[in-house]
Amino acid sequence: MVVELRVLLTVTQSELQKMEAENAAVKTEVMNLKMENAAQETELAVLKIRLAATETDMEHQETRLAITETDVVNLEKEITDQPKVAFSAALPDSGYIESGNTELNLVFTKIITNIGQAYSSTTGFFTAPVRGVYYFRFTVRDDLSSRYMSIMMYKNGEQVMRLGEYDTDGMPSYLSSGATLQLEEGDVVNMRLPAGYRLYDNANNLSTFSGFLLFPL
Repeated sequence: MVVELRVLLTVTQSELQKMEAENAAVKTEVMNLKMENAAQETELAVLKIRLAATETDMEHQETRLAITETDVVNLEKEITDQPKVAFSAALPDSGYIESGNTELNLVFTKIITNIGQAYSSTTGFFTAPVRGVYYFRFTVRDDLSSRYMSIMMYKNGEQVMRLGEYDTDGMPSYLSSGATLQLEEGDVVNMRLPAGYRLYDNANNLSTFSGFLLFPL
């Protein structure tokens, strides 16, 4: 009987040890599962953070795109709304034009271009339609033989510039220049021939007056 009890005790202890080992293995596996679960939860949290960052970046990009589209629309509107002003005109085909004893307001009657209709081929005056910066240019011709040629540009009745040339060979001579002027709406610009001088033009448009709006102010 004692021997049988000892054998039974030995078997029981062995089974108990086996169960404890299995229990330890289960605990280890559970721990590993918990660690894996924690790692997955951490990875999931990182992915959520990245997703949120991506969504935020997309929102920023969409905002920038919207701003850019608005800027483009505003620029197109500004270009479309900006007044368009440009003209070129030539003196008549009548040959020589002389001023006599007084200054002569030059009327460039032959319109080459007159976008915006700011130049008058009747009066010879350019009238600024808007406040802005304008550029004006002229070229005039005469056949000089021991004589002077001269031309003047005026703004609102005040002289802006005067150019002169003297020659003795009787060959064609030209005067050309230009100026950038800041004008208020309604300001006028014109060309004058000083007293005692002359110019020449024909169908070739040898003497011209031009101008255009650089930008409004």
